[in-house]
Amino acid sequence: VFEDIPAIVEMYRQTVRAVNAKDYMTEQIKVWADGAVNYPRWEKAIKDQFFVLAEIDGKLAGFSSIAIDGYLDFMYVNKDHQRCGVATALLAEIENKAREQKNAEIYSHVSKTAKGFFEKMGYDHIKDIQDLYKGVLFINALMVKKI
Repeated sequence: VFEDIPAIVEMYRQTVRAVNAKDYMTEQIKVWADGAVNYPRWEKAIKDQFFVLAEIDGKLAGFSSIAIDGYLDFMYVNKDHQRCGVATALLAEIENKAREQKNAEIYSHVSKTAKGFFEKMGYDHIKDIQDLYKGVLFINALMVKKI
């Protein structure tokens, strides 16, 4: 999967700019998208977490990851494959891994853009949280699902 990092970074950046842009200010999108170019962060996530990729016709369609403690770190779907079942398939893999890891729950800091999807998938909105990233404030939703 390490060899997939350039494709992951590019897909992440395109998705944030195209899909998340409707819910966030320009400054937030810039910081968020530019933050993807952090190869050590990707390498650590891939090494330390269960990291799963989805492909359609040989092209990266999405990716997701879960840490050993049940923290769902990444859930991104390619801008060209929104609303096609990719996130649902990825989440099924993540939830299976959570059961295998014997996690009592899955929790995540979810963007405004993704909140509705997680609610549909049985996740509860616990509270809004303030995440400061590179000096820019993001209001995310702490979402939890009991396993």
